[in-house]
Amino acid sequence: MKALTFISSFTAIGTSILGQWLGVLDDSYAVGNAWFIGVLAGLITLLILIDSQVMTKSFIVSLSTISGIMGVGFLYLPAAIINIFIGIKLEKKKKEEDLN
Repeated sequence: MKALTFISSFTAIGTSILGQWLGVLDDSYAVGNAWFIGVLAGLITLLILIDSQVMTKSFIVSLSTISGIMGVGFLYLPAAIINIFIGIKLEKKKKEEDLN
């Protein structure tokens, strides 16, 4: 899961910065610099590496996905798909903990 987390984070940060450089994202959004929200969402994803409860990790992944899509839109799609895989793994882990 660590590898997926790093891939998702770097994909989100990279696409957000690349979108700003190529002019896909501009400052006409209501939130100002939209690329910054994509970068922030990528950094939020790294928070699941801190040892905590599975429910907290699921919330962090959901928060990252939602804020990334709101910030940079379709450019966040690759990172969002990876976040979905992370969420599926967290759900499996949660079910295993519930059985024990």
